[in-house]
Amino acid sequence: MKNLLLALVLTTPALAQTLDVNEVVYVETTLDTDSDGVKDRIYVSINRPNSNEKLASILEVSPYSLGGTEVPMHNVDFEELPQDTMLGMVKSWKSAEMKSQVSVASAPAELRYANISAHSIGTGYSTGCPTVGDESEALAVKSVIDWLNGRARAFDRNNKEVSATSWSSGNVGMTGISYNGTLPIMVAATGVEGLKAIVPIAAISNWYDYYRANGLVVNPGGYIGEDADILGYYIVRKNACRSEMAALTRIQGREHGDFSPFWQVRNHLANADKIKAATFIIHGQSDWNVKQKHAIQLWEALDGVVPRRMFLHRGGHGSSNSHRVPGKIRDWFDHFLYGVENGITDGPQVEVELFNGSLMVQNQWPSENTTRTRLYFNAGESLLSAPGVANVEEFEDTGKNTRLESLRSTARLSYLSAPLTKETVLSGTAMVQLKLAVMNRAAANVTVAIVSVDASGRSTIITRGWADPQNYADITTGEKLVPGKFYILRFPLEPKQAKIAAGNRIGIMVASTDYEYTLRPAAGTRLQLSLGSESFIDLDI
Repeated sequence: MKNLLLALVLTTPALAQTLDVNEVVYVETTLDTDSDGVKDRIYVSINRPNSNEKLASILEVSPYSLGGTEVPMHNVDFEELPQDTMLGMVKSWKSAEMKSQVSVASAPAELRYANISAHSIGTGYSTGCPTVGDESEALAVKSVIDWLNGRARAFDRNNKEVSATSWSSGNVGMTGISYNGTLPIMVAATGVEGLKAIVPIAAISNWYDYYRANGLVVNPGGYIGEDADILGYYIVRKNACRSEMAALTRIQGREHGDFSPFWQVRNHLANADKIKAATFIIHGQSDWNVKQKHAIQLWEALDGVVPRRMFLHRGGHGSSNSHRVPGKIRDWFDHFLYGVENGITDGPQVEVELFNGSLMVQNQWPSENTTRTRLYFNAGESLLSAPGVANVEEFEDTGKNTRLESLRSTARLSYLSAPLTKETVLSGTAMVQLKLAVMNRAAANVTVAIVSVDASGRSTIITRGWADPQNYADITTGEKLVPGKFYILRFPLEPKQAKIAAGNRIGIMVASTDYEYTLRPAAGTRLQLSLGSESFIDLDI
């Protein structure tokens, strides 16, 4: 998440020549997150033309403006899963290197904008404490938009009140990558007036799905052992908010992974119906840091709410310059902030760049050219359209020591379709149902992956997903499993769109620990899967 510290440079050389007003203000919020009796203030830097015209603004807010503080990660290696004994988390730590990169996009050169950057609450030169994804962070940024519309106060470095109404039209767009792209979603979900358009890139829509998955604690790709508290310690002002950061550790729930109240207030999809900003979602199909689920869930939540557009590129955690993406961003802001009729809302609004670089343009997600298809797990490692005999198959977890791609046949189950007679599109969010039992533990990881298997038997993982069978009935509260008892576990995999070549097979792998993503208990957990009518996967193909 924090590997994109400076998400967007919102100026071009041509525009920069006209940006002859540079000022810094401190916007007063309605919050006191550090409990010092003084309302928190947000540091805001403004670059704008010296113009008699009222200007629209493009706002980017970052918690990384002054970098971050390296902190050790949580331990992910255990003898048994914490939820097996419910004794809580062992307080040992593991360090990991946090890398940074910069992605650059451009603001419109033809129209004149105020380019505004701000430090998120409790970070950089802003006061208060970061709260890592809850409404306080959103309301702090909302105050900046309110100030641009004359509804909040701001002060200069001499504590003199400053107004924006002489130059601001009140029309605001927000964009950014990663955390910087998440804040536009969070702010839009407050329903703030004046936020007309957002372009969230590689952004989180539900913080639970960043650090958890269907009851399991999971890692963001590349950051093993990170959690909300680690991110908080990374971004917080130096030597500030120690008790507030410690509170994150206490209540985030690494000992169970449930969708607790801590995470429920960080689910901004719950307020998607309040969003008034036209939303252009950009996300990478190879992004396993902020997984593509965040983009798809937001897309679905905004159906019928606001104008929406989505571009899924083939890259990882960032944006793309392919297929005129920067120009489309410019067009989105020009249209919704200045009313320019440029065709950006015409025609199909979903574009998917496949892994070979080709582009699929479609009206819907999943692709309208796919059909929901149910395939059953059958004996003989077969994946068929009809259920077979309810045989029971067993495997033993060794994922603590072995990556998913390298698991031996005794450590996972595999099911293969017949060779495909033609090139096939896989789209959407696969849903898997398993009738399974954990034989010798009260808890276990469950991992399912979709793979493409070529004629030589080489397999490539297309997508995967994870779940805690303790949460088979309720994502908010798990229950200890009875060893040997079968439970029905149903959960979604991470959404993807890909083409599978003719002659290849669709494969489904069922395993336990996923070395790169889940907590890693000692090897030896035995699981059984009951085949037949109650174990299957639903795909859009």
